[in-house]
Amino acid sequence: MWAHLTPALVLFLEVGFPFGLFVPGGDTLLLALGALAGEGRLALFPLLPLLFLGAFLGHGVGYGIGRRLGPSLRKRFPPELLRKGEGVLARFGPSALLLSPFVPGLRTLVPLLFGALGFPLLPYLLLSALGSLLWTQGLVLLAYFLGRELPSWLLWSALALLALLPLWARRPRRQG
Repeated sequence: MWAHLTPALVLFLEVGFPFGLFVPGGDTLLLALGALAGEGRLALFPLLPLLFLGAFLGHGVGYGIGRRLGPSLRKRFPPELLRKGEGVLARFGPSALLLSPFVPGLRTLVPLLFGALGFPLLPYLLLSALGSLLWTQGLVLLAYFLGRELPSWLLWSALALLALLPLWARRPRRQG
């Protein structure tokens, strides 16, 4: 049972609390869990509902923190990430809640911003439920079906490369 509860708790913490901005890993975790399930080493039930719950409750906590801190929240985030988050909100509006779970950093920032901006709670909950569902179930089931079809060495090599991509993207760029 801990193999199912622990990942849900990790998603809850990553999505709901600001340190998820600095320690993202939800996508890789979801894909790895799906691959394990595809190989028959982990059951999809209760994994899928627990992952959804972890992400959805994390969105609720993030919204609540944003609502509580309000405008002072802006001072607590890296300016580049804040600009990125506000750009997503300006461009996509409420549908940002459907897209942000798929983007590390934004999946933590967007709920906080929606709360700080005073977005109405009921539409927020509906959209964040749908976004949480699409993100958790979509990635787990994608990797589940790949895990059933691909050779194990290929699947896990691809997941390792995906996990390393954020590190590669953050490396300092040379001027010149």
